[in-house]
Amino acid sequence: MSSKIQIGYDPDFIGDGIRVPLPKFSRSLAQSVLRKPGVLRDDIYSDHIHYTLVMNKHTRQLIYSAYNIDQSKFRPSVSGEGKRSWKNDKDIGPKNQLDNDYYKDRTAPNGEKIENPYDRGHMVMRFNNMWGDTDDESNKAGRATFIYGNSSLQHKNLNRDEWKTLEMKIVRPFSLDSNDKLCVFTGPIYGDLDRHIHLSQTDNARVPSGFFKVICYRSKAHEPEKHLGVASFAVFQDEEVIRDLDGGSVIKINQKYQMTITELQQRTGINFGQALFDRNPLFALDRPQRNQSVNVSFLPERIPIIGSSNIIATHGQIRLGITHLQKRKIIINSAMINPAGDENEGEWISLTIGEQKM
Repeated sequence: MSSKIQIGYDPDFIGDGIRVPLPKFSRSLAQSVLRKPGVLRDDIYSDHIHYTLVMNKHTRQLIYSAYNIDQSKFRPSVSGEGKRSWKNDKDIGPKNQLDNDYYKDRTAPNGEKIENPYDRGHMVMRFNNMWGDTDDESNKAGRATFIYGNSSLQHKNLNRDEWKTLEMKIVRPFSLDSNDKLCVFTGPIYGDLDRHIHLSQTDNARVPSGFFKVICYRSKAHEPEKHLGVASFAVFQDEEVIRDLDGGSVIKINQKYQMTITELQQRTGINFGQALFDRNPLFALDRPQRNQSVNVSFLPERIPIIGSSNIIATHGQIRLGITHLQKRKIIINSAMINPAGDENEGEWISLTIGEQKM
């Protein structure tokens, strides 16, 4: 007999007295939180199997998702059942979320098909949400992720490449924890790289500059004591990321990196709380003696990662071979100079920022 299916995010999910509460908001961000008294829990929370959403009433996209993963109960399914059955979150309401109109291809007045480059980017990924006591529970959890409130405008070359790599190679096989239980926060980052989708002169949607993911867990590093571990990441929709689908195989500093909680809070207006700030191992503040002791060479820290083995997990972990972006060597991979034909077109050069060893 299976246990009761967990609805919504559980702040005590990790256990051992470790509590990871739902994040709060800066004063300015609080004005954008969608509130529906009597409909949403505590006026703002929309609960689903294993996860909870908070929506931004202005962007009609989520502010963050909060979800739990029990890796010991992971039950992946090869079935595509429900994979394309996207629907609105009924409690959030259709006018407060971006539906398929913002993701589908369009037809120009002349009949030409115009491809929409933006995917419905899962914030709680179907695959990562597929856990439970039974296959049926796992499949229900997977299907529960296909609501528009759980998606954000994510360029296809990010969604199918760097973001997928982050979720499948770091989040899903996360190995720094000691009991297989994770609390995860994820959502959009707005800033200088924002774009817009225009359906009409009066209807447009804001495309985020990037996306973040914060993973909380019981750390192995302090056993037998029970301590909270925190790892936070950001991926931005810059020109290099959206150009191709090669980011998952070649590490690029501005595509996948570990970021400080401090910088994430400054960029998003989300307050992750003192506990996450204290336990996040990356440094944002200039404290020369402390920073020198672990070889911190630039602030705030952004550290390239490929998998869990590259993650800085403790405050005392010495940084090795990490060079600031501005000090890295630029490698010319290949170039096409003066191609046949019109010399004003078709020239190109491929550059790579020197790969870092950790």
